[in-house]
Amino acid sequence: MKKIIFTGILAISVSCTGPSEKEEDLSAKVDSLTRETEELKRANDTLSEHLFQKTYLTRQYSPYFDTIPDPEEHLLEKLKEQDNLIPKDPVLGGTMRFTEVRFVDDELFVAEYEDGHIMGKAVYTYTVNNSGEIIFEMVGTIM
Repeated sequence: MKKIIFTGILAISVSCTGPSEKEEDLSAKVDSLTRETEELKRANDTLSEHLFQKTYLTRQYSPYFDTIPDPEEHLLEKLKEQDNLIPKDPVLGGTMRFTEVRFVDDELFVAEYEDGHIMGKAVYTYTVNNSGEIIFEMVGTIM
């Protein structure tokens, strides 16, 4: 009988001890990472919403475009010459092509592309070299 009572008291005392310091540290780290992930998701959703609604238009152009009447159309024509910058492959015999360009600021723009079956958007940066040639670089895609 004493063994049963001793075992019961031992089990109760062991179960009453709090979490170890290591468990508390890991729990705090998980909570911190969870909060950070939620903040990043909110920021991503906000940016995606702005880009989707095209509310990001600022009409800020680099000085290169000062003498060009329609900078977006000019950029689109130059971009069409480099369809290798489209990050998706065409499907069902289509041909990927750029369809629209919108400036984000004087260094970035969003380009829409499609092949008649699928479409997408990507963010690009551009620079103008000494000979006046525009050099494009994809920054990322927009879901």
